[in-house]
Amino acid sequence: MRLTIRISGNSTSAQPSFAVLWLDTDEHLWSREAHQGIDLPMWGKVTDVAGAVALCSADSGEALCRLQGLSLSGLQPSTQEQEHGAAVLDKQSLRGAWRLQAIDTESIRPENREFTVVTR
Repeated sequence: MRLTIRISGNSTSAQPSFAVLWLDTDEHLWSREAHQGIDLPMWGKVTDVAGAVALCSADSGEALCRLQGLSLSGLQPSTQEQEHGAAVLDKQSLRGAWRLQAIDTESIRPENREFTVVTR
């Protein structure tokens, strides 16, 4: 299953800060699809932690962002509109909010999967 999540920063500047992410719950990986003002790497690992989902660095496994109140177990497409919570970006000392925008339940086979090696 793949989730599309938007993180909105509480930026006081004229430009809004945001990041749009895809979370692959089967592979436990995430990728950044778009961003402005929220500095996250291109991809990383997903970890369930107490009361949140942690978006971790691909190489060190260090938590970069915590999506408070999100759990990867029990998500259903019908709950999509209700899923939201606080986002804490550790390195940037930024607090914002996340909202679940879409749930894709179809299995997708990556075109170049054999080129991606992830140490878990």
